[in-house]
Amino acid sequence: MLVPSVLVGIAGGATVPVSVLAALELGASPALASLVIALVGLATLATTVLAGRFIDRLGDRRAMLVATAAAAGCTALSVGALAWGGSGALALFVVSLVLRAPVMNVWNLSRQALVAEHVPVERRGRAMTALGGTMRAGTLLGPLLGAALLLQLPLWSVYVLSVGCALLALGVLYTPAGSTLDTAARAARSDGHGSGATADGSQGTRSRTPAPGPTTVRWRAVLLAGVAVGTLALARVAQPVVLQLWGVSLGFSESTISLLVALGAAVELVLMFPGGRLKDTLGRSPVLVLCLAVYGAGFVLLAGLPSLVGAVVAVLVMAVGNGLGAGINMTIGADLSPAVDRARFLGTWALFSAAGSLAGPATVSALVAVGSARLALLGIAAVALAGSAWMAGWARVAALPGGVGRGR
Repeated sequence: MLVPSVLVGIAGGATVPVSVLAALELGASPALASLVIALVGLATLATTVLAGRFIDRLGDRRAMLVATAAAAGCTALSVGALAWGGSGALALFVVSLVLRAPVMNVWNLSRQALVAEHVPVERRGRAMTALGGTMRAGTLLGPLLGAALLLQLPLWSVYVLSVGCALLALGVLYTPAGSTLDTAARAARSDGHGSGATADGSQGTRSRTPAPGPTTVRWRAVLLAGVAVGTLALARVAQPVVLQLWGVSLGFSESTISLLVALGAAVELVLMFPGGRLKDTLGRSPVLVLCLAVYGAGFVLLAGLPSLVGAVVAVLVMAVGNGLGAGINMTIGADLSPAVDRARFLGTWALFSAAGSLAGPATVSALVAVGSARLALLGIAAVALAGSAWMAGWARVAALPGGVGRGR
């Protein structure tokens, strides 16, 4: 799973720092460019539950194959729109981004369900962090490769890179090594705890044997933790959007903006493993509170330091907060998921992060339209800090796993 996850991470990571820039190049205004990213969030929100059901029916590995191929196709549409640049190019670009949203839903949920089903709760924070880390490695390498391409080539070259990485990931999944995605499931079935997958990687809900875990869902805890996770998702999706708009307003080049994103991803990658251990030792709620507080402070710094040096400092602070919280969404979702129909529950759980993914760019678009990029930065900071306060206030009621020696 590691190699295809890194490749898919590179495919997505290369395009994230330039998606708003691409919309601007095709004629969108700053507010419209932010709204385009919000449409992606809307598509994600609308298809999250369906993605979970799709994975339950098709199986984890087969769902990954379908999603990877579809991601390559959707990104190829983006290449065509940018290379064409005609009167309908912006519409085609928007369509390609919106179509890619449900595809990535399927990819992410299928990976999460596979790990959640076979990793014990006391090691789940580290396992989910490692899973998220493969994508973060991609979000480091993707912007770096994209920045190198942009030194000599047009913007569409970054999307060509993305298509190539997705096709490579598909190739790996089709090799014998890719079949090891099912190793954990086969081992669990031999112990009587499997998920009922068939030999071809599909899963039938009727033959599924429940994995160890709760049989009911604590919906109050889901709601309380989900609100905080939603604010984190909002800030995460808004960050590259507002960073691009802020960079353009300060006169940064496309390559410089990509390098700033890559810098943050590098720090997040370094902090990923300590963050995973903190989730298992300190507990989920304290880590989520700390993550949101530091992350929000980074947005405040970015607004208050309008220079390249200030942007570097702010991105580093954001990376510390976001890095400590790497995998926190997947970890809490796995903690709260039932043993039966896990992927379907995770599809429901993902609604919180999907709602944040929609609200983030929409908030940036609205604040830029009525004010400026600085106002958007401060607005996102306020949401992140409010999420931190929310989780701190409801931590005892939510009663998420508290770490080693702190109760579960």
